[in-house]
Amino acid sequence: MKEIDVRGLSCPEPVLMLKEALEANKNDTYKILANEAHTVKNLKNFAETHGKKVSVKEHGLEYEVTVS
Repeated sequence: MKEIDVRGLSCPEPVLMLKEALEANKNDTYKILANEAHTVKNLKNFAETHGKKVSVKEHGLEYEVTVS
């Protein structure tokens, strides 16, 4: 599982980082660390649109998004 840390980044940068990662290796599983609810929503929408499974765990004020 590869980790992508998008905490503190503004959209569309987190989505673009996920897009680049999926283009490099679409079969990997990615753990994305985020701290904004709208970023999580955008990542989830993007990943699901591209046929990926997404799970979200909330850790206090931060989120862990798993894309596989």
